[in-house]
Amino acid sequence: MTFLAKISLRTLTATFALGAMPLSFAQISDAELDSIFDRLNGDDFAARYAARMDLQDEVSAATAPGKETQQAIVEQQLLERLQSEPLLTTKLWILRQIESIGSEAAIPQLRQLIDSGDGELAKGARMAMDRIVPPPQPEPPPYEGLSASELADLARNAPNRSIRYQAFMQLSKQDAKAAAAVMLDAEASAAEFIRIAMTSSSSLLRREALAQLDSPKVSHQIAVLGALSEKLPQSVEKSLLRLLESENETLELQTIEALGRAGTARSLQALLSRIEARSRDLRDAAADALAAIPDSKIDRSLRKMLKRGAVEERVLALKALSLRASPGVNRLVNAYAADSDLDKPLREEAISNMELVGDVDSFPILVDIVLNEAQSGLRRDAQKTLKRMSLRLADPDAAWAAFEQGFAASEGDVDTQLALLLVSDAAPNAEAIAFLKSLWNAEDPRFRKTLLRVLPAWRNWDGGFALLELAAASDESQGLQDQCFAGIGKLILGSDATYPMDVKFELAAAALDQAKNPRQRQSVITGFRYSTWRERVHVTYNEVDPELKEAVLEYAKD
Repeated sequence: MTFLAKISLRTLTATFALGAMPLSFAQISDAELDSIFDRLNGDDFAARYAARMDLQDEVSAATAPGKETQQAIVEQQLLERLQSEPLLTTKLWILRQIESIGSEAAIPQLRQLIDSGDGELAKGARMAMDRIVPPPQPEPPPYEGLSASELADLARNAPNRSIRYQAFMQLSKQDAKAAAAVMLDAEASAAEFIRIAMTSSSSLLRREALAQLDSPKVSHQIAVLGALSEKLPQSVEKSLLRLLESENETLELQTIEALGRAGTARSLQALLSRIEARSRDLRDAAADALAAIPDSKIDRSLRKMLKRGAVEERVLALKALSLRASPGVNRLVNAYAADSDLDKPLREEAISNMELVGDVDSFPILVDIVLNEAQSGLRRDAQKTLKRMSLRLADPDAAWAAFEQGFAASEGDVDTQLALLLVSDAAPNAEAIAFLKSLWNAEDPRFRKTLLRVLPAWRNWDGGFALLELAAASDESQGLQDQCFAGIGKLILGSDATYPMDVKFELAAAALDQAKNPRQRQSVITGFRYSTWRERVHVTYNEVDPELKEAVLEYAKD
């Protein structure tokens, strides 16, 4: 079948109406559209979201610069689908695409939807039509010819919001004092006037607007905070600190963000009290603000608190120093984590903060805690931080050096080695893989059980190839072989864009060749059940096991 045979009659009509079939044919294929709309109409949320993105990408690619002649073709395809698709959510997403590429040819169908009586569809169609043919705007009066009093009267009393806005904009240029008076008297448009005043060239008007930080009206305060520039005078810090007493969380969040740009050491206590707030938004905002303030007095104050305060205060100070990544804080958290005589809350905080500021010297400290701190309750904290910190540092050789020493030091202590083995994917290098294979060959069922948990979570494809070797070495047990293949499927399923695509299919091909029963083959193939267009492209243009290719194309379609 030629590609012409796949085009609908209406699409062909639109194409030939352009004069000729373009050489660089760029319409979206019917097969691709069928795949996208099947997923859009399905029950899988992730698949529906992916299909939305796929449709958006296809429309963008087909109407990219240089392919302007194809826009009418793609538009007609979308209009056909808009008429035939049954689901409201699908129709609304089609309208979003028509909104971006539509022409006057879409207007009749959009008018039908507007008059259909379906509120949601009518709203979507109206937005698309307004984008294609913008509604006429009322002609504004000639502001430049008006006096300051006339502009002030319009800014206060005009029934149209746009006219009030434009009048005040012109007034702020002609007479800043009169504009300030209007801004202070305004009710409905006060917030908009404040935003204009905050960017005015008049220092008087900016000063009057900034003074609204002390206004009793929250809407005025939020308007000022929203219009603040990147660089703020430290003189506003006092006003900002007063605003933090508000019970309005939106105002509090914006104030904290502004303190990150205008704050000094005077803001320290206010921010410290919020980095452990119940609200996650407040915690994150306070942490970001504390990290952003460049005042070195904050670091000195925190170090004093760390030495002299109560345990709770010292924990808070250590957390704040880590958030600020203060000079030398990596050495500080290493020393605190390693000090077994230190108060436990301080050690817990130090271990946790290694995720933010730890360095390669932190690896042996954390490994030592895993080995020796089972009773103190810190082993689990160290295991969690090892995995997270290693992701940030991305130095598997340094991590393995610490793990290797840990395994050597704990030789003969199976429980301790299992605790370390459980997080060995934090050191994903070739030496680690070789060591894990040697543990498998020891034939201890406890090690094997843990390895079957660790290797499917490995951070590169070496874990999959290792599982393949372990399966080959386990001829005496089909159960172990099946578990190894299940692990390969889990690794494939959990991989992301950092895992090379070609090696992914190399591993899958090797596993399918080695599989000895349908269950093992199915474990590998179902690892591709979240396939995307990337996998679909790969199997289309490369030699792939036929069963795997068929499955990927089906998974990617859904």
